[in-house]
Amino acid sequence: MFAFATSINRKLMALLLAVTIIPITVSMIISNYYIKDKVTQQSIHENQNLLALGKNNILGYMDKINENSLDVYLNINKSNSLYALIERGQSPSVNVPMFDEKNNLQIYAHMLNIYQSTNGIHQIQLQIGDGKLTYLMARGFFRRGINQPLEWPAEHGSSPKPFVEATHTSAHYNLDWSHAVKEESVFTLRRPIIRTPSDEVIGYLSMDVKSDELNQICRQLTMSSEEQLYIIDRSRNFVCSVNGQEDQDQLKWTNQVLASKQENGVIKWQDQSFSGIVIYDTLRTNYMDWVVVKQLPYSYLYESATAIRTINTSVIAIFMLLAVIASFLVSYQFTKPIKRLIGHINQVQSGNFNVVVPVDRKDEIGILARRFNTMIQTIRDLINSEYRLEIANKTNQLRAMQAQINPHFLYNALQSIGTLALHAGAPKVYTLITSIAKMMRYNMNTSESIVPFSMELNHAKAYLELQQQRFNEQLTVHYEIDPASLSVQVPKMLLQPLVENYFKHGYETSGRSGVLRLFSEVTDDGSWLTIRIEDNGSGMDPDKLRELRQLLFRSTGALLEEQKSIGISNVWMRLKLYYNEEAEMSIDSSPSGGFTVTLRIPVQELEERS
Repeated sequence: MFAFATSINRKLMALLLAVTIIPITVSMIISNYYIKDKVTQQSIHENQNLLALGKNNILGYMDKINENSLDVYLNINKSNSLYALIERGQSPSVNVPMFDEKNNLQIYAHMLNIYQSTNGIHQIQLQIGDGKLTYLMARGFFRRGINQPLEWPAEHGSSPKPFVEATHTSAHYNLDWSHAVKEESVFTLRRPIIRTPSDEVIGYLSMDVKSDELNQICRQLTMSSEEQLYIIDRSRNFVCSVNGQEDQDQLKWTNQVLASKQENGVIKWQDQSFSGIVIYDTLRTNYMDWVVVKQLPYSYLYESATAIRTINTSVIAIFMLLAVIASFLVSYQFTKPIKRLIGHINQVQSGNFNVVVPVDRKDEIGILARRFNTMIQTIRDLINSEYRLEIANKTNQLRAMQAQINPHFLYNALQSIGTLALHAGAPKVYTLITSIAKMMRYNMNTSESIVPFSMELNHAKAYLELQQQRFNEQLTVHYEIDPASLSVQVPKMLLQPLVENYFKHGYETSGRSGVLRLFSEVTDDGSWLTIRIEDNGSGMDPDKLRELRQLLFRSTGALLEEQKSIGISNVWMRLKLYYNEEAEMSIDSSPSGGFTVTLRIPVQELEERS
């Protein structure tokens, strides 16, 4: 009767919850997907427009610097122009010291005009010929040298094309031997000076430009600290970085972006280093070939969607609470008379046959109560002293039999219950009961102390199946098992205590998903079995870890005296006893969390031990 009332109660609750939650859940899933898609598309569009605007600003800034470098060719036909001086100075017949003595002030004036034409220029180096004459100018600094080594990237050789070197720390060049010019973060525009209209290089101009203004333009292209922006050249050198890390190993999308033949585009990227949207655009001129890239993490894109999902979840929780309260009220009114009847039945079951159920209803429950009263009256008429004595004797015999029931009865009973659950269409209940039964059978079998590793693994799997049911999707278990290890003989109850240790001490209930890994491997020569159990739990305090590691170096006798549990120390003690100090155990825990236990066991024939 009680089971009948409970079944009705559960069905009512399930119906109310289903009617309330299912529509809201479906609506939440659909709206969440729609919002995520719209947010992504809108963010891509807005950031593409922002990158296009930033691209124009960067190109305008770089073109201004490039135009300043072209001042070398101003008034090219005048004898006192910088170009004319360079052309005369590189002539093989020129007397270099006399030429420098006569023209260094004019060269200084021309270089000063270039230096002052643009804010942010750090220093300028001019080399006439292959280092025949070298001039270096910075703020309050001007030096010149004769027959200095040519300071020009070897990979560009005598190419007449200008180019830009990515951001780096400014060089001191050979003339700044005292390091009078302060080091700055700069990018360098290098322009070969050619004899027009040919491509013959007659001089080299290097302009170090502070990266501050370029960085300021880049920062204007990010709207949050969650967004990351990079400018990289085709050699994978970083020109600018905002909120990011200049590490090619972490930015694995660079190969795909640089290999793309499109001027701009969008990449959806997901790996261990980054998960989100990558938007890029190309900055290409005759003197540079850069790519501006913006990273938008999904976690940042979906903040609004996450907030809406949280609201929906809260609404579901409120409706669930209301549904539970409503179902309890309805079921209480419906099952109250049934529970009252069950209470009278329990009194009869305890031996009180003077029970009379009050009948104040005319429905089916009232009919049932009247029939129950009639039945009790009939029983009272049949009971006599001899029958009472017989019942007492049977009761005593039953209690004696119950006291003699061994655990095998519980195992068989669980099997029967599991079969009923399977017939009733509850395979999950059957699976869980089977797991419990497997563990009981394994524990009850005291005749074996050495078992194949496959039996130990099955026992641990049964235990973990129960834990996965307990924690639902918050627990994931990975198995990496070498088939050759399944037949290796190992001491019984080796894995389960180590796995249980995670749930006692390491599992976090803060909402983070738990991950447990079981690994086994037999060496190629078949002489050693390695077992490793890893988790992502809370880890272990360094002092406790140090204390536990010291425990591994104690003698077997000391371990026996201090044995208080079936955890790590118990497993280690039994390994030392079975394998005569040949087995190995190591433990590890990182400061960020997680705990690892590794066993290394010799593969050998073991004798059974009681």
